[in-house]
Amino acid sequence: MNDDFPNDFNKIDIDISIPKKKLTRAEKNQKIIRFFSKANIVIFASVFSVISIYLMVGKRPTVSETENRTLAEFPEFTVQSLLSGKYTDKIEAFYNDTVPGRNKFKNYAASIKSHWGREFDGIKVHTINKGDNQNTVSKKPAVTQAVTTASTTSIPAATDLSSDQIKQTTPAVTTVETTTVTQAPIPEDDPADAGELSNNIMIYKNRGIPIYYGSFDSGTEYASILNKYKSDLGDSVNLYSMVCPTAISFYWPPSSDISHGSEKDNINNINASLSGVTPVNIIDTLMNHRNEPIYSRTDHHWQPRGAYYAAQEFAKQANVPFDDLSEYQEVVVPGYVGTLYGFSGDAALNDNPEDFIFYRPDNSYTTHYYTPSFEFENDGELLVEAYGSSMYCTFMGGDEKIVHIETDAPNDKTLFIIKDSYGNALVPFLTNSFKNIFVVDMRYFNLNIISFMKEHHATDLLFAMNTFSATGSNYLSLETIRTQ
Repeated sequence: MNDDFPNDFNKIDIDISIPKKKLTRAEKNQKIIRFFSKANIVIFASVFSVISIYLMVGKRPTVSETENRTLAEFPEFTVQSLLSGKYTDKIEAFYNDTVPGRNKFKNYAASIKSHWGREFDGIKVHTINKGDNQNTVSKKPAVTQAVTTASTTSIPAATDLSSDQIKQTTPAVTTVETTTVTQAPIPEDDPADAGELSNNIMIYKNRGIPIYYGSFDSGTEYASILNKYKSDLGDSVNLYSMVCPTAISFYWPPSSDISHGSEKDNINNINASLSGVTPVNIIDTLMNHRNEPIYSRTDHHWQPRGAYYAAQEFAKQANVPFDDLSEYQEVVVPGYVGTLYGFSGDAALNDNPEDFIFYRPDNSYTTHYYTPSFEFENDGELLVEAYGSSMYCTFMGGDEKIVHIETDAPNDKTLFIIKDSYGNALVPFLTNSFKNIFVVDMRYFNLNIISFMKEHHATDLLFAMNTFSATGSNYLSLETIRTQ
């Protein structure tokens, strides 16, 4: 026996380990899936928590500038509204309508949406209402209802929505005066351009164009109401009808087969139905200035420059003095994005703002403001401060007031302008043409207009409204104020 071999096993250090089981490919995949599932839950819960906290504590807006309206308000509690369910419905509407940072989110969404799908030759079309239309010219049948572009409150609106859908305000704002900015010429039309219909606003070369349809029957009825005014007022008052075309007559993509009406045909139909009322046909005049900024790209109104050429044509018909545009002080407000972005939500309009350019008369005048019942409110400015998508409110602050302008014009003529929002932009260009100017919006007048004009010794009456009003439904207000 060999006594040299130690018999002490406690001094022997031996590492013993059980071999790890080798995972199969399927088991590895399951392990990876479980890891990412847990990670997704953690990430989603974290993002959801952050968003929830932001929505609870973030500042909620009260006005949407891009949509030109007051946002939903938190409802007042009553037992009746709670039992009827209206209280909780209004709470839901409040939280949905006043999301903190809603305008930024809308812009982001519009930018993202602009990359979806296929874009046809730079043309996108947005539609609002569906219905039947008359007198359309297209290879396709009419599929949408005309949108009334005349404003319905103190801030111009682009649709015929109800007052519950559009609640608008005119906030205090600031104009910016700069040196004249020369507008780039309008690009040449591409014969290959065409588009699709979606939301009744066509986007073409970074321009929004509301789709016009119109109705010969409505236009004929509109003319018959003007003829009644002539019968009521007699030969002592000169009556004029200016039906203002919109951007569709000048900038519609040439090869589009989307159904739309002819403003020129509808205007000619109205003019042919007038009796004792002088038509002021401005569509050809404006066509000669198509390459100038006569219509907004981002708003449903014309630009003041377009109104200038229209007012000039009216002054010729009325045989009154009229100043050249060079006699006015030009005011340029850059970065303007109007109502059409709010209604279309298309990023092309928001990402391509334009200049809003208006003109201050150089003669002396005083502007008086009254309620729709002709109760005096205040003396103020003819051109007021406005901003953002409400820049068109530069003219008398909007539509709701009766406005009387006393001027130093070299005559004793008193002009009445009965209008929709398109007529607002005409007024500054006529302060050197008539001694007195009364401006009445047909939708906001509580008296009998015939008696009112006789009381204030009207010598001339101009009906000034766009085609959507004259061949849509707004014109019915003319008969209301004539007979009430």
